[in-house]
Parts: sequence; structure tokens; C-alpha cells
Amino acid sequence: MRVRLKSVRENPSYVLLALWIVLVVGFFTWQSGTYRGVVALLAEWQFNEFGVYHPLLTFLIFILLLAPLPFLFTRRRRKAVRATNLNAEAVAAQNHLARAIHDSTIFLNILLLTAAGCLIAAVIALIMMVMLPSAQGPMQRITASTTIPMVPTQGLTELHGTIVYTRTSAFDEDLWLARRNVRFAPMTDPGADPSDIRYFIELSPTDGSAQAAAVSARQGILVADGLPGELYRLYRYAGYHVVPTHYVLFRSAATMRWPYIVWIAEFGVAGLLIGIAALAQWFRRRRLIRRERTATVEVAEA
Repeated sequence: MRVRLKSVRENPSYVLLALWIVLVVGFFTWQSGTYRGVVALLAEWQFNEFGVYHPLLTFLIFILLLAPLPFLFTRRRRKAVRATNLNAEAVAAQNHLARAIHDSTIFLNILLLTAAGCLIAAVIALIMMVMLPSAQGPMQRITASTTIPMVPTQGLTELHGTIVYTRTSAFDEDLWLARRNVRFAPMTDPGADPSDIRYFIELSPTDGSAQAAAVSARQGILVADGLPGELYRLYRYAGYHVVPTHYVLFRSAATMRWPYIVWIAEFGVAGLLIGIAALAQWFRRRRLIRRERTATVEVAEA
């Protein structure tokens, strides 16, 4: 397969286009993963209007709107061939094919951009998952204080405190490839103001208490800012004071990595399906180019 290095040298804008795509995909992948910015605003609008939030669909909307923008300024238009009285029909057919090729090229570029965006997002999610704390190492033992220690170590942790079951939040993930329900509850320092929250623990499906609060010690993997952005904002809107850098104690490495695995799977499958559609569009464009070449020969012979 020949690589069009000459085209890249003659048109440095191709490199800028690639950088633009990576920038757009990376930016909105980061906003989707951390639930902030315009992604969070659109997500909350979906919650208010439809009662559900579709992360992948929201991501694709931004990619489809922003990634193709440079093509509006860099694409080349084919010049229409002037017709004469002798070959008017052949020239009209040639111009029609030229327009069809132009439209087909735009659609192909959009499909390729979207597929590339999904695959890049899957790679970014994979990197984020690899950077999560390890389940190996010594066990640290801390209390659920809002001030001590100042910066807890992420990783294996035994957390002591009061589990406030009355403030349990549930998060239903109704995704394309999987469904699950996850619950979190705040853990505070015994005797401290329960309105100040710094730590959350992941509850098991059978975990609960008839009491309003229960003093307990839980073991798991401590992760900074591990609470889903939707639940973080929910606690803030409900009037609770959640410190900017909060911590979540996950029950296991599997539950900690689960959201990232789902993102990787969904972005990967979406990129694959859109890539297959792009391949079909490429074959269609190739057939149109062959027909145009035939029409050009007929115009030249006329």
C-alpha cells in the first residue's frame, strides 16, 4: 500500500487536521470521564428532559459537530467541465459524477473522523484505567476525617468511620453493552459534622442498615475523585458540603475498573462499526471515481 507522503509534504494542513482531531477527542473524552464542562451541562439537560444520560451518544454529537470543521476551510472543489453542443450530455454526466464524488468524500471523511475519534477515546480510557491505583502494596489505616491526613495515599486502605446509610446514592448504568446498579454512601469521622463529606464507600448489593448511621471499618481500594460526576453534583445540589478532592473506597479492583472497561468496550465497538461503514463508503466512492474516468474518456473522444 502506498503512503501519500508527498501529499503531506505539499499540504502541511493534513498534520494540523490530525492534531485537531486528537485535541477534540482528548478534550471531550476528558470532560466525559470527569463529568464537567459542556458535557456535564448537556448530560444534566438529558436528565431533566428524558430522565437518562447517554454518554456515548453525547460524545459522538460533539465529535460530529467539531471534528469536521477544518474540512470546511481546506476541502478542494472540483471544477465543472464546460459543455459544448456536441458533448453536452456526456459533460452533464461527468459533472454529476464529480458532485457525487465530492459529497461521497465528505461523508467518508466524517465517518473516518468519527471512527478515529471513538478509537482514540477507547485508548484514552485504557490509559486512564492503567493509571488507577494498584491493589498491591501495604494497607494504610485512616479515619474518615476531612482534614487528617491532608493527602491520603491511594491504594489499599482500611477506612474507619461512620457510614451514613440515610445518604446512600444509587447510580443505574443502563449502557449499550452492560447494565449494573452501584451504590455509594458517605463515611464521616465519628462525632464530626456529618454534613462535611470527604470519603465515600461503595456498598455491596446486600449492604445496608436499619440505623441512620453505623460505625464500621471497611477495606478496599481508595481512589481520588472516584465518585461518578452525576452523584457528586447530586450531593452538592442537595446541600451537602463535599470537599473538592474527595475519595472513594471501592470494594475491589474489578468494580473500580468497571466504568473504564465499559467505556473501552463501547467506544471500541462504536469505532469498529463506524469503520465498517467507512469501508463500505470507500468502495462506493471508488466505483464513482471509475465511472468518472470512463465519462472523461468519452468527453475527450467526443
